[in-house]
Amino acid sequence: MNRLWSSFVVLLVLSFGMLSVSQIEVVNAQETVYVRVDGTVEGTDMIQRDGNVYTFTGSITGAVVLEKSGVVVDGNGYTLTGDAGNHGFYLDDIDDATIKNVRIEGCDNGVYLSSCVNSTIAGNTVTGNNVGVHVLYSENTLITENNVLNNEKAGICFYRSENAIIANNKIANNGGNGIDSRSMGNGYLAENEILNSGLNGIKLNWAANTTITGNVIQNSGENGIAVYECRNNTISKNIIEDNKANGIYLQTYSFLNLFLLNNITSNVEYGIDAGQYSATNLIHHNNFIDNGDQAATYSGETNTWGWDNGFPSGGNYWSNYNGADNNGDGIGDTPYIIDENNQDKYPLMNPADINTNQKFSTIPEFPLWVLLFFALIVLAVTVVIYNQRLTKLNRGRS
Repeated sequence: MNRLWSSFVVLLVLSFGMLSVSQIEVVNAQETVYVRVDGTVEGTDMIQRDGNVYTFTGSITGAVVLEKSGVVVDGNGYTLTGDAGNHGFYLDDIDDATIKNVRIEGCDNGVYLSSCVNSTIAGNTVTGNNVGVHVLYSENTLITENNVLNNEKAGICFYRSENAIIANNKIANNGGNGIDSRSMGNGYLAENEILNSGLNGIKLNWAANTTITGNVIQNSGENGIAVYECRNNTISKNIIEDNKANGIYLQTYSFLNLFLLNNITSNVEYGIDAGQYSATNLIHHNNFIDNGDQAATYSGETNTWGWDNGFPSGGNYWSNYNGADNNGDGIGDTPYIIDENNQDKYPLMNPADINTNQKFSTIPEFPLWVLLFFALIVLAVTVVIYNQRLTKLNRGRS
C-alpha cells in the first residue's frame, strides 16, 4: 500500500512538472536580433545582407539591435512586432544608420536612438507602441515621411538633441504629445500633419533656434503648440485649428520668439495665451479667427516686442476687429485692444496670405532707453575701476 501511494505521488509531481514546462514554453521571451559590429546577423534568417544594406525577407517578432554604424535597414514593407517591455529598433552610439520601410508595432519605443549621429528614420509606419520614436543625446537626426499613429504616449520624443529635422510625417491619434521635444537646439519641424493628439500637437521645452513651419495641427486635447522656457525660435506658416485649449500657449519664461504668418482658428480657449515672464515676443501677420478669445497675456505684463511689425507693414488680422479703414491702406485706423497693457497698433483689415514669400524685418531693435541704460552701467563701472586704480597709484607714491 505504501509503495502504491508513493508511486501515485511521484506520478502526480511529474504531471505538474510537465504542465509547468508546457506553460513556460508558451510565454517564452521574444528573440533579439543583432547586427553585430562585424556585419553579421544573429537571431533570425529573415534579414538578407548585401554589403551594408540589410533587407527584411519576412516579418520579425522581437527587437533589432544595431551594433554597426553605416548600415541601412530596409523593412521591405514587412513588420517588426515587439513587446511592451522592449524597444523595436535599438541604436546606442551608432552613426550614419538608416531605418526605412518597416511597420513597427507593439513595442515600448518603436525606434530608440541614444547618442547617435546622422540617423535617418524614413518611410515607416510606427503604430501601437508606448512611444513611437524616441531620440536622446543625438545629432543630425532626420525623421521624414513616416506614419506615426496610435501610440499610447508621444508620437515622436526628443531629449537633448541637436540639428534634428522632423518633416513630412503624419503624426495622428497619439495619446500624449504629437511631438514632444525637450532641450532641442537648431531643430526644424516642417510640413507635418499632426492630428488628434491627446495632449499638445507640439510641446517644445527649453528649445532654442528651432523653426516650426508649414505644419497642420488640429484637434489636440490641449494646445496646438505649447512652448515652455523657449528662446529665439520661429513659428510660422502653420495651420493651428480646433484645439481644445489654445492655439499657441507660451508658458513661463518663453521670450525672444517670433510668431508670424500662422492661421490660428477656432481654438476653444485662446488663439494665443502668453504666460508669466513671456512678454518679449514678436507677433505679427497672423490670422486670429473665431477663437474662444483671440489673445491673452499674464496679468499686468506687456509684450514689449509687440503685436505688430510697425507701419506700413502692419500687425495681425483679428476676425472680431470692428475698426474702420478710412484711407484704404489695409490697416485699421484704431488699435486692436488685447488688454490695458497690450494692443495691436496696426491691425490688418484682411487675412494675411500665410504662403507669401514676402520678407519681413523680424529682428526688433532694442529701445533707445535700454541702450542708454547699459551705456550708463558701463560708464559707472569704468569710473569706479578708474578711481580704484588712481587711489592705489597715489598710495604708492606716498
